[in-house]
Amino acid sequence: MANFYLAANALINRDGKYLMIEEGKEYVEGTWNIPGGGVEPEESPVQAVKRELKEETGLEATKINGLIGVFSSKSAKDGHPVKVFVFDCEAEERKPEPELDDEILDAEFLTKKEVKEKELRNDIILRSIELKQKEYRLPKENFEDYKHPYLDEEP
Repeated sequence: MANFYLAANALINRDGKYLMIEEGKEYVEGTWNIPGGGVEPEESPVQAVKRELKEETGLEATKINGLIGVFSSKSAKDGHPVKVFVFDCEAEERKPEPELDDEILDAEFLTKKEVKEKELRNDIILRSIELKQKEYRLPKENFEDYKHPYLDEEP
């Protein structure tokens, strides 16, 4: 059985602004995050980041430029360890149109300064922005087919 969750998030920069979502889930309500979420058992992290981006913002990923990093975190819901793949992504050129509900309250592009002024879900967001600004990323090909070794089994 896996002893951590696996998540995939999209860092998207458009004209010096980063795509951010405002969380609505009870345990993180009002905090801001980059789009993303859990990797399903049948998915690779690349497939998951594309799905999560669409679900949370209404935007399709047009390109995955590479992996910015894999970060260790803890679930805001239950404190369980989480490994977060953050991908440098591009999305279709239009405004985000999330289905506003109890999970997503808003989605918009914000400058780094505006991001810093928000209550953020965790420090992965600013760490990822810093790495992206340094043009740091690994080729996504190394992660396209990666599946967590425990995700083929029921816990």
